[in-house]
Amino acid sequence: MKKVEKSEYNGYGVLANLSFKINKILANFARYFFNLSNKFKFEQYKIIFGEREDDIYISTYPKSGTTLMQMILYHLTTDGRMNFKHIYEVSPWIHNASFLGQKPPDLKSPRIIKTHDNYKDFGKKTKGRFIYVYRNGMDVAISNYNQQKNYNNSNLKLDKYLNSFFKQKKWFKHTREWMNNKNKHSILYIRYEDLLNNKTKEIERIISFLGIPMNKKAINRALKYSSFEFMKKNENLFGEQPKASEKIFNQFIRKGKIGEGKSLLTKEQKEKFMMYYKKMVKNVEEKTFGQN
Repeated sequence: MKKVEKSEYNGYGVLANLSFKINKILANFARYFFNLSNKFKFEQYKIIFGEREDDIYISTYPKSGTTLMQMILYHLTTDGRMNFKHIYEVSPWIHNASFLGQKPPDLKSPRIIKTHDNYKDFGKKTKGRFIYVYRNGMDVAISNYNQQKNYNNSNLKLDKYLNSFFKQKKWFKHTREWMNNKNKHSILYIRYEDLLNNKTKEIERIISFLGIPMNKKAINRALKYSSFEFMKKNENLFGEQPKASEKIFNQFIRKGKIGEGKSLLTKEQKEKFMMYYKKMVKNVEEKTFGQN
């Protein structure tokens, strides 16, 4: 049997390392062109969908009360018929729709449009108004973690998710940019916690911001159909339903509670969150909502 020289081992190592680097480069190229293709699709979609002066964008970081606000606005701005099969029929998430190759819906004004996009994706001349729902970042992290675990990776550990949450800083950046409002868009800022604790008052703020009639019947509908009880019971109207049978189908509307993040994060994780919060969000939050 031929003896393998040390130099040959070294050669195999060099080849393996080179192969790994080539695969990484090819993966990066594939990811780049995939993202470029999706961006092109979205731009085409937006051209067809168009813009209107009375468009209403619901802007949030994921898991911050988007669907709750969609239901409130739908009942305040329409006759409130509950004959849709999914909320996206009456309040589309246009970025996701473009990715899925769906046809832009033909909706009456005012259109209620969901977005998780970054602030920079809306130019200075973007038509319409915005309602930005802000939720405590620790609660957002826990809610997003549970959705990722339930829908994408059942083996995902909280520590691993939080390491990525802090490393990427997406929530901190998203929040800071939208609260800075560099382009001076017309934005109403609402705390998710206020929606839960005093929904009627926040609905009155929304009505004032949009300049629509104070319709008691519409307000009562909005209160009823945006309740956690109704939305949880009728979750099929709101959540994305995974195809794989082993995944959880009923966790899009999960708990909607306040303070879960603070109770589940470790002392070190809370300290890390507060470090980034004080550096990136605290000042703009106080400027937007006032100091507590």
